Amino acid sequence: MLVEQALLLQCQKGDQSAFRTLYNTCAPYVFTIVKNYFSEDHDRKDVLQEIFAHVFTSLDNFDLNKGSFKSWMSRICVNQCINFLRKNSRLNMVYTIEIMEDIEYDTLETLEKFTEKDLENMLADMPEGYKTIFLLSVIDEYSHREISELLGITQETSRSQLFRAIKWIKTNILNTSNMIQYGLLQ
Repeated sequence: MLVEQALLLQCQKGDQSAFRTLYNTCAPYVFTIVKNYFSEDHDRKDVLQEIFAHVFTSLDNFDLNKGSFKSWMSRICVNQCINFLRKNSRLNMVYTIEIMEDIEYDTLETLEKFTEKDLENMLADMPEGYKTIFLLSVIDEYSHREISELLGITQETSRSQLFRAIKWIKTNILNTSNMIQYGLLQ
């Protein structure tokens, strides 16, 4: 997603055609982030609208010296997805203390063999709390410190939710019938 600085300046001046161009340029990228967090089309549309409303009203805050427009927009996307989940009481975390084993990285390596569409279909049934932490940590590469600040939870809760998400994946996705279905086992 390449956005010219001239286009951003036109948007900051209120040029409606520039807003349309910015939307058309960025919508596919934004949608790839949103579809990971939400499986329902009406949720996706609502969040997409909230993201672009926020982007358009916050363009004056974008500073090219602090980073790329893509990373700025990505941060807004993730924050708006989290806000939407929180606002609709769908961000449920299990707050229990448990002894966690080391994350089995072979599980993550196995997931790399799946196509994006297969992974999206499989994660659609994952509980929201697990899925949110999994996406933030594994896909969006946020640290547990960043996740804890973003969600208002402890780093330990973030780690615990990631552990549970990976356990859920192993139980519900990486079983023999699903592995055969997705062509990973013969």
